[in-house]
Amino acid sequence: MNLILGLVVLAGCSVPPNQARYEVSSAPPGAESHPAISEADKETVKEILATVAKPLKLHDLTASSLVPNTIVYYQEIDSNTPVKLMAWIEGNKIFIDLMHWPESVGETRPYRSTREYIESELERKFGDRSSVVAFKKLVAKSPNSQQK
Repeated sequence: MNLILGLVVLAGCSVPPNQARYEVSSAPPGAESHPAISEADKETVKEILATVAKPLKLHDLTASSLVPNTIVYYQEIDSNTPVKLMAWIEGNKIFIDLMHWPESVGETRPYRSTREYIESELERKFGDRSSVVAFKKLVAKSPNSQQK
């Protein structure tokens, strides 16, 4: 009976998205000053995301982004389980979001390889200036809630 009840409850639920958020600071941790984000940093982030957007066949929707200070915005279109990749500037940091609404619970292989590539490239290019945003912070603040 419990199994049937559990299946009925799960059948009504949608699959939660997979989401990863990264940040790149304009200065290393502990620095006394934090200058504005440089054009070189923005271009580096653009290159990293363009590299992963191409094999995933994501479309560049940067011009239609509603998020202020968007650097790039890629999204899979014509899909019931879209992948979304976005970078924007907030203060002296660049934030990068990778999201995917999978058909089933868990990460898909393309999502996982994309996440791992972004993490490794951010570490390689920015070192200790890059980090993964903790899930608690991710839930508390999304790019759509910035200007409210």
